[in-house]
Amino acid sequence: MPVHGEATVGEMAERMLPAFNREGNLPEGIHLATEDEVFVRFATPSARRQWLGEQLRSLIAIAKSTGYLARVFLWGSFVTSKEVPNDLDVLLVMGTEFAIEGVPASAQVVFDHVQARLRFQADVFWAKASIEPQVLHLWLDTYQTGKDFTRRGIVEVIVA
Repeated sequence: MPVHGEATVGEMAERMLPAFNREGNLPEGIHLATEDEVFVRFATPSARRQWLGEQLRSLIAIAKSTGYLARVFLWGSFVTSKEVPNDLDVLLVMGTEFAIEGVPASAQVVFDHVQARLRFQADVFWAKASIEPQVLHLWLDTYQTGKDFTRRGIVEVIVA
């Protein structure tokens, strides 16, 4: 319970991330959130969301273990109001010095699309931070377009 006007973590996550629109999507744009805010907002309402949240937490931890994780973007049904999201959709932006050949075997699963799909039920895409800004912008713009061609928001997880 908040004391003297202090907000709970859940209330703060609601305030940091905008409310869903009528269609159950975040408003168009890229919305910054901490890992904790993402887990409170998107990984608690249902058992499916909790399980996907655990998968996301594991995926991010493995990507961080390389020492090169720079940015994380989320889109798709996980960052909507859908009670039972299909899966995770993730873009990892790795540091410019990142080399897949140097990744320990235990972390390779994150960078192999098929293995990540099987292990985390996630479509994981990755690029180096040296990616042309216009290309990254195009990718992020594409991720803001739903299957029905409506525009929706995506989340950039603040990597700490």
